Amino acid sequence: MKTRMKSEARRAAIVRSAIHLFAEKGFRGTTTRELAAAAGITEPVLYQHFRAKSDLYSAIIEAKAAEVSGNAVALDMLAKADDDRAFFQALGVLMLRRYQEDPELSRLLFFSSLERHELAELFFERLYSGFYKRVSGYIRRRVRQGAFRKVDAEVAARGLIGMVSYHGLVTLLFPGRFSIANPRRIAEQMVDVFLDGIALPSGGTKAARSAR
Repeated sequence: MKTRMKSEARRAAIVRSAIHLFAEKGFRGTTTRELAAAAGITEPVLYQHFRAKSDLYSAIIEAKAAEVSGNAVALDMLAKADDDRAFFQALGVLMLRRYQEDPELSRLLFFSSLERHELAELFFERLYSGFYKRVSGYIRRRVRQGAFRKVDAEVAARGLIGMVSYHGLVTLLFPGRFSIANPRRIAEQMVDVFLDGIALPSGGTKAARSAR
């Protein structure tokens, strides 16, 4: 039992150290020798835990997916209340805080997309696809309920997520010019703009009541 726990702890340590290297140099630019050195182990020990570099990268994706899974549960609870403003603002705050607190996650995604390696699609599916589906599904349901005007739910979801993502992106690219000092305030303003364009002018919707 002790040996197993020690092995699991070492595996987790390897994953943590590898995140920084992959975020700085990409999948193809990082060697197994560098990965082993960063974890304070030899290459043979690295291969005892991960048979290939792609296995280690997959473990990173799963670790990051586990971190964001709790956020998905919180969003699902807000979605059930049909409080449009609260749902979208929570989404915006979660996204902005992720850019603020975990910039390496964005760098990993950028490298995955640019390098076009075989795990790029897995990265998107495990970490981002679910959020797009939640947001578009929420919009689609609210359109059916008459709270939102008839829009393409997929396009509307990409519009909102894209607006928030762009702000997070420029803070990574130009940290001296842009910042996420107050994620909640930024999210509130973006959601106001979004709902002003999508919500029907009905006093019966929670979106309209909250805006008063």
